[in-house]
Amino acid sequence: MVDIVKLGYDKIIVDMLYEYGADILGSSLFNKERQFIQHGDTTTFDHSLCVAYISLWLAVRSKHKVDLRSVTRGALLHDYFLYDWHEKNEYHNLHGFTHALKSLANAKRDFDLNRVEEEIIYCHMFPLNLTRVPRSREARIVCIADKLCAGAETLSILHYNPAMVQV
Repeated sequence: MVDIVKLGYDKIIVDMLYEYGADILGSSLFNKERQFIQHGDTTTFDHSLCVAYISLWLAVRSKHKVDLRSVTRGALLHDYFLYDWHEKNEYHNLHGFTHALKSLANAKRDFDLNRVEEEIIYCHMFPLNLTRVPRSREARIVCIADKLCAGAETLSILHYNPAMVQV
């Protein structure tokens, strides 16, 4: 593995990502996210890693108690919808409003989730989905990290090095 510290990543955060998300990162179904573009030229896989990394970074620096395992797992699975939302069809037309529920259904099917992880996935599109307000600290952190990563990816100001996580 490449020395991630030289790449600018915090090794402690990456180690936590591996520790808490090993089963997800090693899943062939999760790795299907590598096939789909999320924002700009960023894959859904890379976006999910970015959101997990930034979420953990924020959680570790929080002055409050945060469930780091739930943050990691919820962040990795928040966009686990497993389709190309850029394809034009009736199902994808409302992607911004519907993919959180599809991601949650897929994640519950493929992984054992706790209540906080489910909330993270279900509520990550707030405020677009106004009725899905993130109530837990963990869900709020992932919601914020998702907006930060998505904005940077869309504006093409954030590029990932795939050496960060090799599975």
